[in-house]
Amino acid sequence: MNRISNQMVNNSMIHNLRRHQIEMDQTQERLSTGKNVRLPRDNPIATGNQMLYNSRLTEVRQYITNIGEGMSRLNEADMAIQSIEPIFHRIRVIAVELANGTYSTFERREAGAIEVNQLLEEIVKIANSSGAMGRPIFGGHQTGNEEIPNPFVPIYQTFADGIQGTVITGVEYRGNIGGLLREVAKGEYMSVNVPGNHLFWATNQILTSSIDSSDYAAATNQIINIDGLDVNISAGDNLDMIIDKINNTGLSVRASKGGRNNFVLESTSPHQIWLRDSGSGTVLQDLGLINPDHTEPPNNFASNVVIGGMSIFEAIITIRDDLIRGDIELIGGRDLGLVDMALENILKHQAEVGAKESRLDGLARRSEYEKTNVYDMIAKTEAIDFAEEIMNLKWLDAVHQYALAVGARSIKPTLMDFLR
Repeated sequence: MNRISNQMVNNSMIHNLRRHQIEMDQTQERLSTGKNVRLPRDNPIATGNQMLYNSRLTEVRQYITNIGEGMSRLNEADMAIQSIEPIFHRIRVIAVELANGTYSTFERREAGAIEVNQLLEEIVKIANSSGAMGRPIFGGHQTGNEEIPNPFVPIYQTFADGIQGTVITGVEYRGNIGGLLREVAKGEYMSVNVPGNHLFWATNQILTSSIDSSDYAAATNQIINIDGLDVNISAGDNLDMIIDKINNTGLSVRASKGGRNNFVLESTSPHQIWLRDSGSGTVLQDLGLINPDHTEPPNNFASNVVIGGMSIFEAIITIRDDLIRGDIELIGGRDLGLVDMALENILKHQAEVGAKESRLDGLARRSEYEKTNVYDMIAKTEAIDFAEEIMNLKWLDAVHQYALAVGARSIKPTLMDFLR
């Protein structure tokens, strides 16, 4: 038979009361925070799941932010492109009217040339327009600073005939081809801008070198960059091998050999070709396409390269000049063709922007749905059942009161009580 002393009864009672207080404190902590895990040791598995869910929630929130920013940038580009379309329709109307010899008097041609010149000025302003962040919409990611404030720089000269004062005789692109990439889903990136050297181009560009490269062979392993894509050139590669490598890269550029064994590059879709010799390489310089004194694009072509093709600015300048000269045959033939090609390229890019907007809209809905699901999973692993916790608290409080009452009766008798 075990001996039970008063001290043992007291210790047991105090232990049970402390345990009740600890459990009540934990329950009150859960009720005040709304979470069922206070420290990782409370439930390691639930803690690990919560960390994964919260990490995923942070990712989804960032995707939603990126999608919203991308939609804003694409909307800005879409609005700018839409404002270009009616300008080209008006230029086409002028060309069609003045290509008719019956209505093409000198005064009307001069008035048409003045209007086309004003429309050219307006398109240059649209091409240099900035978005909500103050950065040019069509300049890649290199413009909008003190060094290059605008992606398109008009060149003015004084006209002797037709239009009084200075007029635009050329427009140079000073931006780059960099895409503004945004991660819109896990491992999925989308370009949310339209580089100006693609949008504001009317025809395919052709670059023809004047150097005979029949005996050319690359001295070392080098890399050339065409339209932002690297092409590896091995030591000993001749012109034919280089042409094959370029044509097998999937670029919108076709390489070929000219009649004088010279190097020829032609875009397969309207845009300004972007050329660079990477690192210390000199392949494109040796083949006669890049100026050795100015190797970085844009406008880095060698002085003796024959450049074919037109930007939309050059197309409009050509139409204006033909109106001033009164060349009805060119106005009704070549010039109308230039307008149609420029408008077709603009509409193509407008369709691409619209397709990206639709895709981002779908991704936004999917991300919002995923965010809701993640919130639900967090709630199931992290949140408490308030009704159940309140019931537990009341039950613990009742048990604590009963324990106090029983303890008071158990430790009441003392030695003095027996001596009496």
